[in-house]
Order: sequence, then C-alpha cells, then structure tokens
Amino acid sequence: MNVSMTKRILSQMPGDKSIMLRAKHGVGKSSVIKQCATENGMSYHDVRLSQCEVGDIKGLPLLDEVAGTTRFLKPYWWPRDMNSKGILFFDELNRASKDVLQAVFEICLDRRLDGEALPEGWRVVAAINADDDYDVAELDPALLDRWFIIDFDPSPKEWIDWARSAKVHPAVVEFISRNNSLLDPPVGNLDAGKVYPSRRSWVSMSDTLLEMQLTDDSEGIITQIAKGWLGREIGVVFPKFMLNEFSQLKPSDVLDKYDEYVQKIESACSDIEVVAALANSVTAEINERSAARMKEKQVENLKKFFALLPKDVAASFWQDLLKNPKSKKIAMTWQADPDFLATLRQVFGMLGKKPDAAPAE
Repeated sequence: MNVSMTKRILSQMPGDKSIMLRAKHGVGKSSVIKQCATENGMSYHDVRLSQCEVGDIKGLPLLDEVAGTTRFLKPYWWPRDMNSKGILFFDELNRASKDVLQAVFEICLDRRLDGEALPEGWRVVAAINADDDYDVAELDPALLDRWFIIDFDPSPKEWIDWARSAKVHPAVVEFISRNNSLLDPPVGNLDAGKVYPSRRSWVSMSDTLLEMQLTDDSEGIITQIAKGWLGREIGVVFPKFMLNEFSQLKPSDVLDKYDEYVQKIESACSDIEVVAALANSVTAEINERSAARMKEKQVENLKKFFALLPKDVAASFWQDLLKNPKSKKIAMTWQADPDFLATLRQVFGMLGKKPDAAPAE
C-alpha cells in the first residue's frame, strides 16, 4: 500500500480498529504515521517496544490505602484528557518480550489498560518489520486477525517527491531517480553485520553531506561516508556520480545561466540518461521556485532548453511540465510562439504521438 492510501486508512478507519503496518526497515513507517497525526491535528506518542519492560507499559503499582486495593500509575504517554485525539504508536511490536506483548495487547485489542479506557479520540497503531529478514517474534494468525494489516510499500517516486520537498541533498535525489533499485535493501535474506541502503540511511547520508559541506575535492571522505551509511557497493558508485555526472549541470544552470552553460547542456544531450535526469530536476525546480525567481529570462531559457532536448526526452519533459500548475502555466504562455508550436509538433510527430493538452494553434 502506498503513502496516500495508508494515510487515508489511518485517518478514516473506524477509531476502535487497531492498525498494523508491516514493511522492511527504514521505509518510513513511523514517519508516515507521525505525518498523518500532524496533518489531522492529532497528538502523537511513540513507544519503542523493543526497549521496554513490562513495567514501562503497565506502570508502577500504587497502594490505595482507603480502598485497600492496588492500582498502577499510568506511564507518561498514556493520554489523560478524555476529549483529546491522537495516535498511540507501538513500534517494533514483534521485537518485544512476551510479557510486554501481553501488556500491549490489552491496549491494542481492548483499548484499555488496567481497567482504564483509552479516550475515544485515540487510535492505536503498531508497526513490525518483515519477519523473514529479522530476529523477531512470530505473531500467530489468531492474533493478527484482530488487526487491520497494511503491507506498507511506498513507491520510489513517492519517496523522491517527498525528498525534494524535504530539501534532501539534490545529488541523493538525482541518484535515486536514476537508480530506483538502490533505494531499499535487496530482497531476500540479508547478511548479518553487512551495511545495506534504506530510505532512512539515504536521508542520513544527505544530512551528513549538507552538514559537512562536502565539495568536489572531498571524494575520499564522501566514499567513506557513503560506505558507512549505504554499504560498500554504493560507496563506490555514489561518489563518482556526485562528483562527475551530477556536478556537471544543475537546474539553476539551465534556468539562470543557460547562455553560460549551453555547451555543457548540448554535451549532456548526447547521453539520454543524463539529460533525462537533468530535465526531471529542471521540472522539479520550476515547481518549487517562487514566482519571483521565474522571470522572463528563466522562461526563455526553459524554452531554449526544450528545443535542444532529444525528441523522446522532450516529449516526456513536455508532459511533465503539464502535470504541475506552475510549470503548466509557463508552458501555456508559449502558444503565441509559432516556432515553438512547430517544434512541439515535430517532437510528437516523430514519435507518432499527440502532445497531451498541447497549446492551441
């Protein structure tokens, strides 16, 4: 299930139904749950069960001398306001001890803890890692059928779109846009002690690059950092990409300095993969920029860039421009230019296609 569908389930499923996300590590299970809470104005408490003892769930015993009974003081994360709304998230459910699991099940399945009901506005969500690759407890079918199970599988495109909006290092975003298969750890059993890439470790790689301000003369340290976060194989190929292919051209070179970089742009057009990635990053840059940074000069440079592109790349670029409001608004202004219309017809005519939503002649 992708991100948007998962958020819809988390938001709209009946509140008394417990939900479990199941996926490989590092794909963003906890992030999407927290995002959903924030977007819906809900509180959020995260309890990492692999680090808990049963007392961390049940609380500490308290003697009521008047009643002559013992009750348990609730942990800090237990919601006290009966009118509040939120998500109570139990992470790493299948890494918990049996005693902890028994305590948690009362909350997850009965929405109670030591006789006290969870406020109606709170949803219980749990997450587990796929059990074929990890040292985890097996949850029996009789237990699993008490949950709504989401096999969480966000697409690489969803991650790339999020990464651009979250200002992940552009070299990381571009590398993944060209190498989707390297975003996640490989399928199958993983070797103990070996470092593999994950969406979480790619973000950590980005944070490190940004914090250390690594540049073109830092290949050795970039290689070591990439190996540490992403594994030996990616540690070899990513620095070469970052310091060679990626460093050659940036979206701002096309939009702001086209005349200065036109020779490099023409050279990039000889490599379909390189220029296609550049076109994708240019589209993303247009739609992230404020109107103040897209003046007449930038619009004209964009049109020149389109005219240089190989026909199949130009066709894809045009369709991508029409998918987003900002870039579509710019593209529609070109309908008064007969030379551009002729170029557009030529691009799609050679491919035997018609341009979607093309400007009127």
